[in-house]
Parts: sequence; structure tokens; C-alpha cells
Amino acid sequence: MLVKMVERVVSFFRGSGKRQGSPKREKNASALAALERTLGYAFKDRALLETALTTPSFRASSSVACVDNQRLEFLGDAVIGLLAAEHLFNTHQDADEGVLTKRRSHLTSGSALAQLARQIGLGNYLRVGRGDRQTGGVGKERLLADAMEAVIGAVWCDGEMAGVRALFRVLITFGGEVSVAKLREDNPKGHLQEIAQRLAWAELPSYDLVSVTGPNHAPAYVVRVRVEGGLEATGEGTTKRAATVTAARRMLEKLKKDGVE
Repeated sequence: MLVKMVERVVSFFRGSGKRQGSPKREKNASALAALERTLGYAFKDRALLETALTTPSFRASSSVACVDNQRLEFLGDAVIGLLAAEHLFNTHQDADEGVLTKRRSHLTSGSALAQLARQIGLGNYLRVGRGDRQTGGVGKERLLADAMEAVIGAVWCDGEMAGVRALFRVLITFGGEVSVAKLREDNPKGHLQEIAQRLAWAELPSYDLVSVTGPNHAPAYVVRVRVEGGLEATGEGTTKRAATVTAARRMLEKLKKDGVE
């Protein structure tokens, strides 16, 4: 069913690079061919790849009408979710839904996609405008993650399922997978909630802002977390989110000493 849904989405997006015209060619053919070799996929319609590499800031600052990669990014987001789910379903046959969901979330996260983009040197091929160049350029995580999704969307439009499966096999060799332990380490708040649900606690962990001190440009937050049984832990950080993560991690350390993991 999910495949059919993606195929219906493609019926709307297919040919976006063709109908609206491709961006002005600034990347020469040999450079794009080098990227295709890295991706393990040769485009039949290279205009799709050029569109995938064209950021909104480039379109906004270009004197020539062109199409940016936002539509392909939208499509690629759906496609990468499908590919990750299929890959994990086939390679982790003993994993339950919860573990598979965590792994898929990691594989398709913005940080993971940006890291993939860095590993294959995707930033070297991006068309960026003045706005992006002034705020981090091709090193920006959001820019790289969006472009990675756009490239995946472009391959789907050009080569459908066979094409994106071939691409995904290449990407997974670059990115690899992480252990469940690492996933838990990266998301202590989620792990704490998972424990609460697994042990059927009457209440989920609760977080309270204890204090905010320091100047506006450098605040210091303190957050307290409480769990069933009255156990508490606090965390500090320069943002409320960072303090919350620290509090959850410290609570997990306390629970581990009591034999709860």
C-alpha cells in the first residue's frame, strides 16, 4: 500500500524538472558525471539532478528563471522513509516495531541525511544563493539534508523503484546503522518514556522548569524530571531542551543503578 501511495505522489511530481525547465547549467557535465558515479546511478534525464542540486536561495537570487529542489525534497522525504522501512524490515527480522521505528527515525533524520551528504561530497555540487552563502553556505545541515532528499526524489522520478533501491544500497554503505544502545544514548528522553511504558507506570515522566538565570544572550536553564516512586533528577543547559535532555540522562543513570534499563 505504501508503495502505491508513493507512486500516486510521483504521478503529480514526475517531470517537474522537464515541464518547468531545468536550472541554468553551471555544473559541467564531467562534474555531474562524477557525482553520478558516487551515487551509483546515471540519470537518463540529468535535468532532474540539476534541479535537485538547486537550492531555494539560488532560485531567489538567480537572474534566470529556474526551479529549486523543494518539490523533489518533498517527494524524497516519502521515498527515503519507504526505503529505510523496507531495508530494516529485511535486515532486522527479529526486531519488534518499536526498535524498527527507532532505527528508521535515525536513518531518515535530518542529521543522518546531512551526514550522508557530507560523506558523498554533495555540498560541492549544490547551487546556493547569496542568502545561504552569508549564513553557513553548503555546510548548513538543513541545506544538506534537503538536498539529499531531493536527490533521492530525483532518482525516483528518473529510475523509479529500481533506481532508488540501487541508490539506497550505496548510501547505506556510507552511513551504516547504529546500535539500539546508541539510539537510546542519543534520545534519553525517549528512552525514559519507553521504560515508563514498559513497566506500566501510572504516570509518564514529568519535566518542570526550575529556573532560568544569566543574561538574555547566555541563559542557563535548570529542569527537573520526576518519575514514579518520587525519584528526581535535574539537568542544566543553555536551552530548555538541552537541560531536559541532561535531566533525562541523569535519571536514566539513577534507574540503571537500581537495575532498570
